[in-house]
Amino acid sequence: MSVTSSQLEQDRLERVREWLRDHDWSEVTAEQLAHAAGVSRMTLYRRGIDKAAVLSQLRDHLENEYREAVLPALVSSAPAAERLEMALHAHCEVDERYLHLLDALGRAGEFVFHEQGDGPVMTRVSFTDGVRRILEDGNRDGSLHAPDVDQLATLLFNTIGWTYRHMRTGHRWPPELARERLVALLLHGVARPAVAAVEGLR
Repeated sequence: MSVTSSQLEQDRLERVREWLRDHDWSEVTAEQLAHAAGVSRMTLYRRGIDKAAVLSQLRDHLENEYREAVLPALVSSAPAAERLEMALHAHCEVDERYLHLLDALGRAGEFVFHEQGDGPVMTRVSFTDGVRRILEDGNRDGSLHAPDVDQLATLLFNTIGWTYRHMRTGHRWPPELARERLVALLLHGVARPAVAAVEGLR
């Protein structure tokens, strides 16, 4: 990720990210943000770095982590159903690293993940593209049933993320239990054998 004058250097962004784990984003002041980054408030002002700029940079950082995490599933030669399982596990691993930060962001997380607009909106393509491509492959190889890949990719991304983080922080389930149970549940809903079994009961 390239750094411009209106962005924090990577090491300073990491400092802010760690500091935010224990602070409510809605209450963070410019003075506190500067202190967390290890610079003066005037330095941030001169470089045009405000809360919105830091949030955008954090979003870019998170997007990169999701893309890198899902890459092995994208390049795998396994059936799409197996690759989707790999991708969902990868999403949980990223969420595990960001549990407290995403909780601290609160409503600001909507800016991080959601497309903008009135009415129903989707999750940003940069977060769901990997899963969407696997769903398309699953439709082709017959291992998955995904009639609307864009909607399903958004649904899977949000279900795995919000539910995993809630089970970890709200119910205090261990990572392995939350990940294994949730991934298995979601796979059951889109894997072709599960669909065939349901259709056989109609």
